[in-house]
Formats: sequence, structure tokens, C-alpha cells
Amino acid sequence: MSSVFIAFCFIKTVSGNSKFLNGTAVYCVSDNEDEFRELNYKGFTRNNETLIVNFERNSIVLMIGRYVYHQNAEYLSFIQTVPLSSPQTDSDCVPEDLPYIFPLLIYSAPAVTNSYKSNDAVERQSFMLSKKLYNPVTGQKGIESDVIVSYTNANGRYDLLKESLKKSVISAIGRLKINTNSKIPHIISSEIDWSYAASELSSSIQPSPGKGKSKELNNQLDIIENQYISQTSNKKRKFNLFSSSSKAFSSKPSSDKPSATDLKDLANQIRSKDSELQKPSNESSDKN
Repeated sequence: MSSVFIAFCFIKTVSGNSKFLNGTAVYCVSDNEDEFRELNYKGFTRNNETLIVNFERNSIVLMIGRYVYHQNAEYLSFIQTVPLSSPQTDSDCVPEDLPYIFPLLIYSAPAVTNSYKSNDAVERQSFMLSKKLYNPVTGQKGIESDVIVSYTNANGRYDLLKESLKKSVISAIGRLKINTNSKIPHIISSEIDWSYAASELSSSIQPSPGKGKSKELNNQLDIIENQYISQTSNKKRKFNLFSSSSKAFSSKPSSDKPSATDLKDLANQIRSKDSELQKPSNESSDKN
């Protein structure tokens, strides 16, 4: 699964039947302000092994699901839901009751060719991941999904990452950040894993930024994102997919091949030898 979203959400609308439920919800995007983003969700509940627990409008739910960002809208197909409040037992909640906790996004994909950038001005490195996704909420297939991953290379922990981008599948885990009218989601990475075609998984962990640095960090992300927007609009992207070379082998000429054995001739040879072996024994019996 290549795109997994985890966040506390406030339920704005909910509808459905015994087979599925859908609606809209909002989640908090700031660590110190009441700033929210809305997403469209859908969950299939007819499976007996489902991890989706029903919930009601005006409740707070921990949502885990497959995430798609498309045309400035967010979609979530549920993997699991954990209701934390209910209007039946608690007073109605409001979006401001959500905890100031950033949404988490786990994203795995190949890196876009030549997308690595070292932004010395903001002391952050970045690259772009891209793949095509299916949106279970709308049923749309082949959605082009791009994500910018930015990180700090404290103590040289990511020194090997730049070269690994060319031949690896990257998994980035961290805070999801989407600016207003943003075309590309951004992961402020707390951990990056990369796997080669025939080697073990490599990883590194870095601490998340503390409170009070959100505005400074947002400015840094704007600088990084603008570079990719201009890059994608100017030229077609190429991807670092695992490639394999093949060689054509010419077949040997027919003269080099061993000739097939003629079974009929072989049988006649065996019979003639048997008859020769039997002649002496017959002659000796005549003499007796």
C-alpha cells in the first residue's frame, strides 16, 4: 500500500447503508491554531473482518486509510476507524475540539529523475516521489500522484540517500503539509526508508520540529515547492524505475547441431549383430 493517511478528524457529514458509509470530515493542520482541511471519505463495512467502526456526525474519529490528493481535493478510503467521542454519550463536539496533532502520511514510490535538490538557504534537502493511484472514493483510476519529501541531513544520516534515489523505492514517513491552493502535497519527513533490488532495507530517523517553528518551516516549504512547480511545468518527468538489459543470442547454424538418430537403422544393426552371434551356436549343435 503506497499512500496511508493517519489523523484525528471531526465528522461534518455521514451517510450510507449496511454496506458502506461516506461523507466529509476535517482535520487539524496546525500545532497552535484552529486551522483545518476537509477531506472526503468512504468505507466499506459489509466485510465481517472489517476494522471500520460506525460513527456519527459531530464526533471525533481517528481515521486510517488510503489517501489520494487530486485537483486540490483530498480523499480517504478507510482501513480502520476508531471513534473517540459520540453525541449519544458526550455533548456535541466542534472542530476546535480536535487535538493539535499533525496528520501523518506514509508514502512509497520511485523517485522522479533529477528531482533531488539541496536547498542551502533553508538547510533542507528534498526530492519528489511519483506514481499512479486508484481512488476508491470516486472509482477513478490512474491518478497522477506527486509528493515532495523534504528532510534535514543532521549528522550526515542521509549521506547515502542521494545516490540511492536512482535505483530504489523510497518510503517516506512524516507530517503531511498542504499549502493553500497547493498543487503538490509535502511530507516533512521524520523517517525515510529505501530498498534496493537485492539488499536489505536502509532507514534513518530524525526528530520532528517543535512548536513555534511552524511559520518558519512553512516559508521553507514554499521555497522548495515553487522549485518543483516550475520544474514540472517546463519539462516532462522521467522516473527511476528498475531497468534490466537484455542481450540477443544468435542461434547456432544447423551444421553445428548433432544429427538425429535414425531408429530404424539402429534396429536393423542390432538384429544383424544378434544373427551373427547365433550362427556359431547353431553350427556346434549340428555337429553334435
